[in-house]
Amino acid sequence: MHVLVDAILARPGSVSIVVQHLVRGWTEAFPDDELTVLLGPDSERFATPASVRVSELPASGRLGRLWSRSGAVRRAARELDVDAVLSSAPASSLLGTRQPRGLIFYDLRHELRPEQFSLRTRVARQLSWAWSMRLADGIFCISERSHADLRRRHPRLARTAVTAALGSDHALAWPRPEPGERPYALAFGHFGNKNADAVIAGWAEFVAAHPGWVLRLVGMGRADREAAQAQVDRLGSTDSVELMPWLDDDAFGACFAGAGMVVFPSDFEGFGLPAAEALRLGIPTVISDDPALAEVTGGYAVVTASTRPADLAVAMGRASELSADRLAEGQAFAEAFTWRRTAEVVRSGLR
Repeated sequence: MHVLVDAILARPGSVSIVVQHLVRGWTEAFPDDELTVLLGPDSERFATPASVRVSELPASGRLGRLWSRSGAVRRAARELDVDAVLSSAPASSLLGTRQPRGLIFYDLRHELRPEQFSLRTRVARQLSWAWSMRLADGIFCISERSHADLRRRHPRLARTAVTAALGSDHALAWPRPEPGERPYALAFGHFGNKNADAVIAGWAEFVAAHPGWVLRLVGMGRADREAAQAQVDRLGSTDSVELMPWLDDDAFGACFAGAGMVVFPSDFEGFGLPAAEALRLGIPTVISDDPALAEVTGGYAVVTASTRPADLAVAMGRASELSADRLAEGQAFAEAFTWRRTAEVVRSGLR
């Protein structure tokens, strides 16, 4: 089976991560298949197995980018004579393809949390996603939560949808550094749904009762770091909070794997990859009551009662006291989330 993986919209972040690891899982599960990854001029370049062909579209202007998301995919599928096409994001392959085509569906956050998006982004997603999804022969939802949201809000589109949960086993390759002098918790500062300001406030209360810990808040742009630094200064937490920019893959993996706790009280997730990764590595994890986070952690993470500072501090304290046996049980639960399984579901749907 020859599959064209449309990765034109694989920007740094979730889409690129999904494509990279899905392709690896696919080659492990189906070594006789042929995979071609199609990249656009703005796509992130990432490592692929030696057996995977990579085709890159030339740089172009705004109209050229629109062509790359529409006619270029259709033409590449025809010229390569593939058996199926898999779009890594809903807003690509806007002209469809003659071959069976599936797409990966992440979430409906722009509909369910519209205040977190600009009007322009919401309108663009509504138009391009709806069009592309109507043309798709199959929709692969990254979690049961996303599948349920699609069934509830867009039942006609959901008739071609199945759940293809993401994997977390890639985290096993991250090197575990030697323990440092001070244990640290890892949290995330990008996007409005991660509740970074609440984590900082809760951390001030936690560290007052648990001295010696440090909070590393990663993935913050300059403006976000400046605002967060002002909050840290007001709380007097300068010695216990480190505000960090975006990290490259190697630095992020090392930082994540060395954490003594992961704090992820996001108010909305399509899957919640950091929580799944933390569970897979046996790292104590704090989450919100978001349905996707509950799905990928199976009751083995500590759920904060709210994002109020006092509740977050209590949840962090509970997480820091989880037993080795409980963490091992969480790891065993997390073993079900593999990229090989994701590839098996997607391939079956495409066939």
